[in-house]
Amino acid sequence: MDTDTATATAPLTSNGNVPSSDPNIVVAQEFQYLLEKSQQLFAGLRDLPPTGKNWQTYFQRTFEVYTRLWKYQQTHRQILENKDYHGLKRWDIGEVASKIGQLYYHYYLRTSETNYLLESHTFYDAIRKRQYFKDVLEVNNPALVIKKLRYYARFIVVCLFLNETVEIRELMEELTALIADYTKIFNPSDSAEWNVVLSEISTFLEAQKKTTPVDLEGKALLAPTRLQIERTPKFDKDGAARLRLQEAILVGNYQNQIKFSELTLDMYRLLQALEREPTTNTSAGKPAHPSDDPNAMVRKEEDAPADGSGLGSSTSAGDKSNLRRSNPHKYLLYRPTFAQLLYYIATTFKDINENSAMLIYISADGAKRPVKSEHMDPAYLTNYSGGAATAVNQNYARKGGDKTDSEQHTPLVHCLHPNDLVPFSRKPLFVIVDSTNSAAFKDFPKIFPQSVAFLMSPTEYPASIKDNAQIGSLFTLFLTTPIKAFAFISDITEVSKEVWEKCSGLVKETEILVGDLLDLSTELDAAYKRFLQDDFLRQFLIRFVITDAILHLHSSFKDPQHFPSAFPAMAPSIAATPELHNRLKELVDAAGVGGLYNFPTEAKAEPVQ
Repeated sequence: MDTDTATATAPLTSNGNVPSSDPNIVVAQEFQYLLEKSQQLFAGLRDLPPTGKNWQTYFQRTFEVYTRLWKYQQTHRQILENKDYHGLKRWDIGEVASKIGQLYYHYYLRTSETNYLLESHTFYDAIRKRQYFKDVLEVNNPALVIKKLRYYARFIVVCLFLNETVEIRELMEELTALIADYTKIFNPSDSAEWNVVLSEISTFLEAQKKTTPVDLEGKALLAPTRLQIERTPKFDKDGAARLRLQEAILVGNYQNQIKFSELTLDMYRLLQALEREPTTNTSAGKPAHPSDDPNAMVRKEEDAPADGSGLGSSTSAGDKSNLRRSNPHKYLLYRPTFAQLLYYIATTFKDINENSAMLIYISADGAKRPVKSEHMDPAYLTNYSGGAATAVNQNYARKGGDKTDSEQHTPLVHCLHPNDLVPFSRKPLFVIVDSTNSAAFKDFPKIFPQSVAFLMSPTEYPASIKDNAQIGSLFTLFLTTPIKAFAFISDITEVSKEVWEKCSGLVKETEILVGDLLDLSTELDAAYKRFLQDDFLRQFLIRFVITDAILHLHSSFKDPQHFPSAFPAMAPSIAATPELHNRLKELVDAAGVGGLYNFPTEAKAEPVQ
């Protein structure tokens, strides 16, 4: 047999190469195959549809290949580091670990399961502690420095979602120094872009700082941002399934808003309020943590899901053991056009059933009809007179036409009107509108026999209240972290830890009281009664009542446009009940800000037991 024939008939390795007589070369070839395969699959993630369920299999396949790649380089590290075979560098290892961290983060975005944030943090933190990217500046390769810069930016996002403020500031210092070195050494064309990243993060953190009082030692005081307990049973007394919030669409459409990348501050706050705290011990398995071996960063076999399917199996649709902890799935839409927003609403509507609800959170500029036309149908003027602005489609903006007509109608074309949501009220619909024109949604046409509710922000705030453009929306802050919102309008910037804890406890007690009042109310609309069945929606409704009560008691809030509103109308007796006023007076007195609030004469602060 000649050499060519022998080569042609020799068995191939898994990577398609003819096996070498040198086993070390085989190791290098197999690693290169796994590396290229992982990179190919990772690049394909961006092509997955943003909606639907078809992405899960691809994600799991990608993670399985990265797991094999990681374990393979662990097992054969000495051979792979030999420059005669592969020349594996520490930054190569860091890049693989960073990709795994990205996989966990993106899986969190797809599933809303906060435990995957912990997994992502584990990998990013290990990269930093083991200094995998330490020497990238020394090799004079700007591409490697960019990889390190992107790693820092992604790590900061994960820390932001986990509220790791101290760690974020440490990372910011390191990122700032790295950008300075990158600019000085390479004079790159993208240095301005990286400085914008720094600026956005700094502004984001500063806004958070402005709404976070400090103790007498200057340390930030903590307040929970996620749902921490489950207050409602899963079934009614007759065994019927209760309503569950299944899908949420969070929209950030203010032209001028505090943001980092494509996440606005208000979207960030709402996002956290729609999640339970991550845990490190669930029935689905523990998050992966590095072992004592500095190279062991993958999930241990005994901690992996029993089916061995890898990433995502713990929160798959078929995992009934984890349904009790499930968070609603979320779409985060930064500056969407009307067409994009309607697409996501329609897709979400298709995915829910009659026992599931869709939440739409809209943070946007108001859009109103600037002038009334004599030739316009009166019904159109009533139903399409304005709403919440959406981003302008650039193709539309480039079209010519009469300038006056464009100026008159373009704001209303690129606007979500109340009537635009009518088709989607065939299923349970819960909408939060935080806008300067939120009142446009007050008269939503109730056509279908399904539960529909709108919580609407004030359209203006008193001049005496600090510019809330620098802290995000005050209304959203009340719905997500009421103790911080109360401190902000009460001008509380420094307070002892003991007083803060007492006030936090009073806020929790007030939430329980309002929940009981809502449950027992005979005047409350049936839609609210049904939405109270879900933990997350229940929390928003309770905090809406508290917000309304506090603002009506605050001496600076006087005009109708200073107060939130709701559709259907919320029973006014609840926010004005003496029990609630008494509890809020306890809060105000404990904080020492009684001079800012006007209570009815019958309101008395009862001693806390």
